[in-house]
Amino acid sequence: MKSIKKMHKAYLSLLIKSNENMSIQNICLEADVTRPTFYKFYRDPMELRLHLHETLLKDLKACLEINHPKDMKDFGPEELPENMLWLFEHILENQLAYEVLLVNQPDGLFIKAFKEILLQYIEDGIATTKIPPKDIRAESAFILHYVAGAYIESITWWIQNNCEHEPSYMALKLLEISLHGPYKVEIEWKK
Repeated sequence: MKSIKKMHKAYLSLLIKSNENMSIQNICLEADVTRPTFYKFYRDPMELRLHLHETLLKDLKACLEINHPKDMKDFGPEELPENMLWLFEHILENQLAYEVLLVNQPDGLFIKAFKEILLQYIEDGIATTKIPPKDIRAESAFILHYVAGAYIESITWWIQNNCEHEPSYMALKLLEISLHGPYKVEIEWKK
């Protein structure tokens, strides 16, 4: 609904300016809606905040649901899992929200839920690769948190750089580095 989107945007705009201005009156002024319109949907700014989180995270979760699983060996060198691309497209479509909630005014509640969704996606992705446990470099919990951290920091970096790279570039590079590390050549370690 149009009024809800306007109030979400107003909430984010006010957060950028100052968290102290987060009153129903200021939200209504910024969104150009009436107080009765605000109260039709929310009791207070906290309920608006939580609804904004819920809306973003629901869309994020839908983007990262693996509907067409493939073995790793079935992916071509430039082929991306569709979810990786959808992740970055979703963030780009909601750039203001992610810029505010992840970078400018980090919202711990939002970040925790965001990370949980990423962890589930990564866990599901690893499960669909069907790589035998003997071919995995570390215990699964360590890998999940390592990769989720890389995703979050890469997304944050991308946002801080005004999303200058295309979503397809970000998805491809993040996938390549996740699977093969940052180096183009194999490093031979001394024994």
